[in-house]
Amino acid sequence: MVCRMKKGFTLVELLVVIAIIGILVGLLLPAVQAAREAARRMQCSNNLKQLGLSLHNYENTYRSFPSRSNGTQSGPMHNGGRRSGIIGMLPFLEQSAFFNRIEAGDPLASPPIAPGGPVPWYPVGTGPGQTMMYVQRFPFLKCPSDPASPEQMDGARGINNYAFCSGDTLISVGTTGSGMFFRFGTVRIGDVSDGTSNTIAISERVAANFTPGQRTSPTIREASLLNVVLLGAGNPANCRAAAAAASAGGRYLASQSANLKGRFSSIWMDGQVENVGFNTVLGPNSPSCVSGNNAGSDSQHAVLSASSQHTGGVQAVFVDGSVRFVSDNIDTGNHSLKPASINAPSPYGVWGALGTRASGEVANADF
Repeated sequence: MVCRMKKGFTLVELLVVIAIIGILVGLLLPAVQAAREAARRMQCSNNLKQLGLSLHNYENTYRSFPSRSNGTQSGPMHNGGRRSGIIGMLPFLEQSAFFNRIEAGDPLASPPIAPGGPVPWYPVGTGPGQTMMYVQRFPFLKCPSDPASPEQMDGARGINNYAFCSGDTLISVGTTGSGMFFRFGTVRIGDVSDGTSNTIAISERVAANFTPGQRTSPTIREASLLNVVLLGAGNPANCRAAAAAASAGGRYLASQSANLKGRFSSIWMDGQVENVGFNTVLGPNSPSCVSGNNAGSDSQHAVLSASSQHTGGVQAVFVDGSVRFVSDNIDTGNHSLKPASINAPSPYGVWGALGTRASGEVANADF
């Protein structure tokens, strides 16, 4: 009698194969995730290059760079002088049609919208005191590494991950500053005496849209801490100390939710610095703090740190159009000192020097 063996896997062999597959998946998954993040970071870099090119085309046309916030402030219909500088850049980002619609206004709206567009914080809608004019989403304004979606922004108006540099200036509502962009004022390329390759124009910030009490434990990268004294003894070190006492593991404690807000990108067409700006005071991915407690308005003083979802730092486009990665560990000098005057060297190390346009520093290129 011939005994025939049945072909197939034993239970032990099957378990061994499953274990090997599991190990391989475990080894490959981080590599796949890293490759995806590298692709997202490259797209983010390309967006910054596009924005840098648009800035130069704007400067070639108007002989100055755009102001961070501008517009009309008088008349029967105005935009409060808070029209974001991004709007002026739109024709140089292949968005002339949308820009022209804003410039033309809407005389048939209720109430009529004057040329230049309505106030940017108008509620989204078609009734009186509402507008659909600013409802638009642009891929070149979103960094793919940020998981926030356009729908999460105010009125689903779209997302923006790129912020104008205000230098080391803490006075957030001022019309002058040490950086490239501030309210109403404009900077010419000849004004950048520190060198266009040594001066940051735009960097990244994580988008957020929540008022005090709306988020339980937001990350340090997306939230701003309210009611922090930022002028006087110990500033702006006060921001870092206050955030350290209110957070753990990169997130704010749930008990602090009433003292936190997230405003960057909530309305990207609003030129308030908390919506579209940052300053080079605390290093990348450090806390952000404001001196007031208004949920929907700029405070008198603010530390607004560049931030991203990339590991280890942020990307920035410089005035010469180059895009470089800035490490979280960049030298940030002495935070126990007040900001210097506009044309004096920044006390905040290499990071502060890169943010100022005409302060006479020689920034270390290795950052």
